Amino acid sequence: MQNKFKELFSDKKFIGFTKWSLILMTVFIISIILLLVANASINSAYANSFIKGVSVAGVDIGGLNYDQARKILQEKIDKVSEEGFVYKTADKTVTIYPTVTTLEDSDASYAIIYWDIDASLAQIDSFQKNQSFGSLFNKVKVFLSGEDFPVFYSWDRQQHQQILADSFSEALTEKVEASFYFDKNGQLNIEPEQAGQTFAYNQAINNTENFIKNISSGEIFLATVEDKPQVTAKDIQTKEGQIIATSNRGYFYLTYQEKDWNVPNTIWRNWLKLVPNANDFVISFDKEKVDAYLAQSGIKEELERPVEDAKFKLQDGKVVEFTRSQAGQSIDIDQTISTMSANLMNSGELETEITINTVQPQVATRDVNDLGIVELLGTGVSDFTGSPPNRVHNIGVGADTLNGLLIEPGQEFSLIKALGDIDAESGYLQELVIKGDKTIPEYGGGLCQIGTTVFRAALDTGLDITERRNHSYRVSYYEPAGTDATIYNPWPDFRFVNDTEKHVLIQTRIEDTTLYFDFWGTSDGRVASTTYPVIYNIVAPPETKIIKTTELEPGKKRCTERAHYGADAKFDYIVEYGGDRETHEETFYSHYIPWQEVCLLGVTEEELAAENTTSTPPEEE
Repeated sequence: MQNKFKELFSDKKFIGFTKWSLILMTVFIISIILLLVANASINSAYANSFIKGVSVAGVDIGGLNYDQARKILQEKIDKVSEEGFVYKTADKTVTIYPTVTTLEDSDASYAIIYWDIDASLAQIDSFQKNQSFGSLFNKVKVFLSGEDFPVFYSWDRQQHQQILADSFSEALTEKVEASFYFDKNGQLNIEPEQAGQTFAYNQAINNTENFIKNISSGEIFLATVEDKPQVTAKDIQTKEGQIIATSNRGYFYLTYQEKDWNVPNTIWRNWLKLVPNANDFVISFDKEKVDAYLAQSGIKEELERPVEDAKFKLQDGKVVEFTRSQAGQSIDIDQTISTMSANLMNSGELETEITINTVQPQVATRDVNDLGIVELLGTGVSDFTGSPPNRVHNIGVGADTLNGLLIEPGQEFSLIKALGDIDAESGYLQELVIKGDKTIPEYGGGLCQIGTTVFRAALDTGLDITERRNHSYRVSYYEPAGTDATIYNPWPDFRFVNDTEKHVLIQTRIEDTTLYFDFWGTSDGRVASTTYPVIYNIVAPPETKIIKTTELEPGKKRCTERAHYGADAKFDYIVEYGGDRETHEETFYSHYIPWQEVCLLGVTEEELAAENTTSTPPEEE
């Protein structure tokens, strides 16, 4: 047996096999080492810049450092912001800009399209720092053939389409659905349908999105399409007998718990409407008419109530509750109508229980002794000197709304959610904004003063900022530039996380024209600091922009506030926690578009029509 093993190991073939195995293994190890060295070399060579071949939305940033790449992308975005998106028909041209501007206060301007440069560059930075073997091959591929990374953006698509539709509404014939009503004698009367026209808005919005993805602008022609009614007079005539029979059933009883309301037949029968259902039509209720009745009859006022968080204040060094929490109630009109419609099909008594939605408060009434509100953690300050009356009023309403709110440990605070409804019922006043070719009143002016001051308080406290966006334009109220935060419902929002171990209490105060937000809680020893903002790339404002309108008397001119210079700004945010928790370091970047003076000039309808007339779009092939 021993001799056989000797023969085997002395065999030349085995020795050759062993030799080649060692060679292959050596080559493999050397290859691995070379790959590691190559990957490390690439990472080292491009430690402070982006590798060759990299682009974002078609913009080559290879070889550029972060600030250079940011600048070149921002310049392209600024060009689109200046040119806007041009929509054309045979008779009219409308430009919609990425930022909705105001006539009275640049602070109230807000973006409906926002390109997130930092997030776009972060994806490439993550790609470059990847140490895996697969990443090396991907990097080599980028060197050889390049790679275009997508740009990250946020877009209020729904509002954009609404602005587009509102701007062209006068150029179209609106469709009218066939309807019916009962006169004083109970006779059924039918109102005929009318076909209308609309534009291919969905296609226009899809084309707009392609421009957004490529950070580009251009002209989009709107094709006209027929807008056919869904319900015709013939459809109603077919269902006439069923409609009359249904309408002759007595009272409709609306109930909720122990309450009930009797609606006479002469009222509810005029809520009826015919609606398409699969291949047929069914009798249902008109939502707007039912909703209006619930309001006019006092049912809404009796059943609905707003949600209210418990609120607290400091008194003699102790936290005391000054507003108890209350669950909110609202009528679910869609579900209520669905139930009412189903009951119409039954032969029994017409009775429907109103469906109520309940919203629980975010901060419930609790024992304040265990909240951990013992010391001042940080303060945010801003000055609103020179603000117009409506803006001053709205700042007061917003500050009062947030005063006394508690933020639980680990909770992400949303400023938009905390402010709640921003409308007349909440006490807010309106300001004029420009949307497409319309100038309309809108609520919310001045609330960015709230956003900015909360941002500064969160920074001073050393909290984790999870969402913040600067204003489109540089605003005098928020100097130094770069330390502001804009908000608009539903976005952009301002958010932060209470990453302390105790509750944080918000206290607000206004002294003359200075707004303060104080954050109270229990210190965990963290120390927060910010560097003074560096302001650079200062750009002069464009020439005054004149917008012709029929909403002013012909010849009358109304201008916005003075123009502002554009600029970039950045500052560093450092939070030292102590112990084992790693120090947090972050740079906040801000870019401000040059703010031009915008003036409305009153003209006649004939002059405006002539101004908006454009060349006929090219015929489709």
